[in-house]
Amino acid sequence: MALGTWQLLESTHGMGLLNSLLGAIGLAPAGQARTLMKRADAADQRTAELKRAVADAREETSRWKAKASELTERVGKAEQAAERLPKVERELQQVKARDDKHVAQLAEVRERMLRAEKAAALSQEHLTATEAKLDVVEAAIGILDRRTRRPL
Repeated sequence: MALGTWQLLESTHGMGLLNSLLGAIGLAPAGQARTLMKRADAADQRTAELKRAVADAREETSRWKAKASELTERVGKAEQAAERLPKVERELQQVKARDDKHVAQLAEVRERMLRAEKAAALSQEHLTATEAKLDVVEAAIGILDRRTRRPL
């Protein structure tokens, strides 16, 4: 053994001497090995938990990215609709103006139809009265004709 090893052996007592000898040849006591194995198992479990947590986080990140993409698309569509809104409002105003014009024209046509109906009814009354007068004149002519044709 080297001089450094002897100094190491002299500085330890009892169990420490055995641990020192084992340490000098690269071995560890069973208790320490068990403790280290437990710590390694706990570290492995913690590593597995962290890996699962990372996988879950990646999955959630993927879901959020998809949702963000969907919302970005919806925002884009909403912006396009907002850009078209002034044009649609102008078109709506034009349609309303045409509608108002058509409503006014319709009211005018109705008024003219009512006047035409009244004129037609009045003309019908005049025609009926004229026919009645013609019937009277025809009857009078018939009577006069018979009187003048009678033998004297």
